[in-house]
Amino acid sequence: MTTITIGLPIYNSSLYLGDTIQSIINQSFTDWELWVVDDGSTDSSVSIAQSFTDSRIKVIADGKNKGQSARLNQICQMAVGKYVARMDADDIMTVDRLQTQCDFLKDHPRVDVISSFAYSIDIHNKIKGMRKASRMPETLQEAVRGFPIVHPTVMARREWFLANPYNEQLLRVQDYELWLRTMSTSTFAVIERPLLFYREIGLPYRNKYLRSSAEIRSVLRQQYRHQLGRKKLYQVMATTARNDALYSIFNLFKSEDQLLLRRSQRLDREKQIIAQKLLDQAIIK
Repeated sequence: MTTITIGLPIYNSSLYLGDTIQSIINQSFTDWELWVVDDGSTDSSVSIAQSFTDSRIKVIADGKNKGQSARLNQICQMAVGKYVARMDADDIMTVDRLQTQCDFLKDHPRVDVISSFAYSIDIHNKIKGMRKASRMPETLQEAVRGFPIVHPTVMARREWFLANPYNEQLLRVQDYELWLRTMSTSTFAVIERPLLFYREIGLPYRNKYLRSSAEIRSVLRQQYRHQLGRKKLYQVMATTARNDALYSIFNLFKSEDQLLLRRSQRLDREKQIIAQKLLDQAIIK
């Protein structure tokens, strides 16, 4: 039985997909299968994925555009691994990511979902900081403000994913909704060191952010307004609307990256050099 299934949904991901898959091939842990599931790409993403000849890599391209949530659920249904690892098509794994998370889940049988810190990188594979939040919210009122989970760092037991599918109606905040829905019945943990290079600096972000905010407001209104109460719901709505305006202003002045960098801890020169070497090691051919 394969130990880990890696789920990689792709959509017009040709710019970075080669490095993403190479970082999986370079893993120190070798007992894995990779499902690359295309969601109707119109660029060369599928041919890039098919150019890798490793027998552990399986590529599916049905020509349809179903959305990431549907593709993630599809991957979980096809998976044969004991654990399922998330991955996005523009991110990069550290070489020991799979081994570290697999060992953690084996050693902590009560943990359902494990994530990790992540290095923030730009479109040129340069280290820009570290995402390192780890404190889990204890109440719904805390949780609606966000979870310390970078979605593509997640690994979970396959049975957990099958019992808790993604909401296929959501295009952007399927992870946020899933954590809210399962927090009272599941155990989450964060490995407090980076196991992923998370690409966000230099990418167009405003429209994605606005769509995410709109979906968050919709989820809270439809599913949690009674549990939160009118006052708390209004506070969250007002905060997301204020942040929308802030992102729009920074985008207007082409300073959007400054907002994204505020979510990360800056690294001193020595730590940045070490991180850059880890990234180079992860994608070497």
